[in-house]
This record gives sequence, C-alpha cells and structure tokens, in this order.
Amino acid sequence: MKMNKKILALLGTGHAVTDISQGALPMMLAFLQPTFALSQLQVGAVMLAFNLSSSVVQPIFGILSDRFRAVWLIPLGCLLSGAGMALTGFSNSYPVLLLIALVSGLGIAAYHPEGSKNARQASGARKATGMSLFSVGGNLGFASGPVLATFFYGLAGLHGSAGFLVLSSIMALLLWLSLAGIAAAPGGTGDVAGQVKDAGQTPSALHKKTAGKGMPWFVLPITILVSVVIMRSFVHFGLVTFLPQYYVHYLQHSEKYAAAIISLFLFAGVFGTLVGGPAADRWGLKNVIVTSMTSLIPLLYFFIHLQGFWTIIIVALMGFAIISTFSVTVVMGQEMMPDNVGLASGLLLGFGIGMGGVGATMLGWVADKWGLPAVFETMIVFPVIGLLLAFLLPGREELAIRQKA
Repeated sequence: MKMNKKILALLGTGHAVTDISQGALPMMLAFLQPTFALSQLQVGAVMLAFNLSSSVVQPIFGILSDRFRAVWLIPLGCLLSGAGMALTGFSNSYPVLLLIALVSGLGIAAYHPEGSKNARQASGARKATGMSLFSVGGNLGFASGPVLATFFYGLAGLHGSAGFLVLSSIMALLLWLSLAGIAAAPGGTGDVAGQVKDAGQTPSALHKKTAGKGMPWFVLPITILVSVVIMRSFVHFGLVTFLPQYYVHYLQHSEKYAAAIISLFLFAGVFGTLVGGPAADRWGLKNVIVTSMTSLIPLLYFFIHLQGFWTIIIVALMGFAIISTFSVTVVMGQEMMPDNVGLASGLLLGFGIGMGGVGATMLGWVADKWGLPAVFETMIVFPVIGLLLAFLLPGREELAIRQKA
C-alpha cells in the first residue's frame, strides 16, 4: 500500500496545532511567574499537571481507539488543547492555573492515539518515514509555541493567550469536516471496519481473536522502550521548561531572546525528525535510538562548560538528537504491539513522553536548592541510563523473528 500523503498532511497539521500548547506553556509560565510569585518547584508542578493529564490518560484513549471507531477524538483533542492554553492568561490563581493545564493536557491525550493510528495506516510500507511526517507536525507546533506565546503576549499581555483558541477552533473545524475522508482513506479506520465486515466478523470478535496475540514476549521489551522514552522525556521537558528560566532569570536575557533559543531547540528537532524516520527505515530503529542517547551525554556537558555562540550550536544539536527519535520509538512500539497500535501509541506518545513532567518537577527542586545551572548538570544522568537501556532493545532481525513466532 502506498503512502497517503494527503491524510498524513492533514493529520500532521492537526498535530502541529494541538502540540502548540506544549511549547507555549513554558513561555506562558515565564510570563506568569512574577504575577503569582511562583517558585521553580511550582513551575515544574504546573508542567507535571499538564503532562500527567496528557500521559496517564492517553493509554486509555489508546485502548478506546483500538476497540472502537473514535476518529472524532481528533478534532475534539485539538480544540481542548487550544482552549486550555487560551485560558492560562485569564487564570486568577495558582490552583486555577493547575486546573487549566490539566484541561489542555487532556486535549493532547485525546488527539495522539487516534491521530497516530490513522497516520500509521496512511504510511504504507514506509512506516518510520510516514510516522516522521506525522511527528514533524507536532514538532513544528511545539517549536512555534514559544514564538506564538511571545507574539500574543506582545499584542495584549496575558490576555493575548486567547489567540490559541482561535487557532485551535479553526483547525478543529477543518478536521471535523474531514473526518469522513480520514475514515474512508485506504488503510484508515473505515477500511478496517470494512475488512472486518467482509470477513464476517464483528469488531469485538476480531479483538478477542487478536488482543492477546504476541503480547507475553512484548511485555519486557515494551517496558524497556517506555523507560528509554521516559529518560529522553526527562531531558526534553527539562530543557523546554528551564531553558527559558535559565536565559531570563539567570543570564538576564530578554524574554524574546529566550523564546528564540527554545524555538531553535525545537525547530532543530523538526529537522531531526525528518532525518530520524528515514534513517531508522534504512539502518534500524534501535541504532537510531542508541546514537541519539550517546550524543546527548557530551552535549549536555558542553552546554554548561562553554559560552557564547557555542551554546547556541549545542542547543540546536540537543534538539536534533532528542527529537529525532520521537517517531522512531512510536514505530518500534507499534511493531511490538501490532494488534494494539492505539495502546502502543498511548504508552509512547502519552505516558512515556508525558512523564517528562515528573522530571521537570524533580529538576525544579534541584533549581530551587542549587540554582539553575545545576539543572543541566543533573540531566546528564538521564541519557546515561537511557543508553544502557537502549542496548537491551531488540534489533531489526530479532524483532522480525519474534513477530513471526
């Protein structure tokens, strides 16, 4: 089956608008910190609330996606994500801010499993490449978040966050009007339903037949893979959360400069995603993951010990290295759990990535106790652990043999 580029483009654009919130929230927190006199630990706690709602709940959405036709979650998730972020600038207390972060995260949880499931089906045989195209949409949205947050803040102060609702509403409407096309596309949700009907089986019967297939041997590898993603997420969300704080409150740069730095990090990740998917199709999923983890260790060390222009280069390289494996880990999880693609997507796009909020909270405690530079020194531990775990992942040949068993 050939790659359906039209569906991938639509889902990738929706992914971009949905994930704007993930990039915008750290910048909004930098604007809100003086208003609520937030400590670094409280900043990390908001990120934790945001990521828990987008991670813990996401595997549940993934299970629903596997068992039912839930394509409507795609526009709903996009709308909720933007609505929650729009309300951050109107929050009147820290508890309200926490609640709003939870709502925005819930929208992200709703979008990803169903969106990635349809993106996988539309990818044809080149699954890592197709998933990288879907993922690059999310990376672009993430990267645009700090710039948009700063732009909206410049227009109308904190209340400028209403601009996020405008963007998400337009995209959600477009996705809603396109649901029939997504479901009816070759390899899409509608196609699966048709295959089941032609075979004379009900969806529930098919699920009972396939739900447990191959699962026992996948338990340990999927656990290791999720753990690798968690280590990567600790670094990813640690950098996204504390790079703005580091440049604004420690190095005394302007908010615009900090937004440019974090956007550089995220846009470099967009390029990394475009490289990582095809590289994994050619050289193997495991090899790309191991290479990414290996490169992060010296990069984090040099970020603290070098100054000036070199730190800008290192920020870009870190973004490239970290984000290049986003689509790669999702495809590996889906290959491990081919009959539970939605659940695999929820575990890796949701739980694994979302646990970065736990890391951000821990690093916030480190920042309050020892200062912001200590945050980046502490981060070096995470890719070391991730690298050791990555060596235990199955390679291309081992994965193929086990799938046939």
